[in-house]
Amino acid sequence: MKNANRDNKPGHITRGDIFDDLGFTPAETLEAKIKADIWQAVIQHIEKQSLTQVQLVDILKAHQPDVSNLLNGKISRFSITKLIQYAGRLNLDARVTVTPPKTGGSTPRLRIGRRRRVPVHA
Repeated sequence: MKNANRDNKPGHITRGDIFDDLGFTPAETLEAKIKADIWQAVIQHIEKQSLTQVQLVDILKAHQPDVSNLLNGKISRFSITKLIQYAGRLNLDARVTVTPPKTGGSTPRLRIGRRRRVPVHA
């Protein structure tokens, strides 16, 4: 083996948020975390429902390459707005709650869940 005698030690150990270590601005970090949260909820729902790419093209009203990018985690190609639209088209309810920063960080909470059906009265 090429590296058989080499120690298996990490080259860098983060001391906090990985986004800080990578040089992202606070705004870029916040956007990436929100996108990741929405994407994860959307993917979990898609997997739970066993939806195919063909079905998703119709449900999401998206082109096949966009569905492929979504399923492959290429979330940098999507805006937060587009991911929220996809969540809505999958009958998920996405809400961003903005709160004052806590001592542990300043990321707003994101809650995504199944949309509640409200009965319509005649």
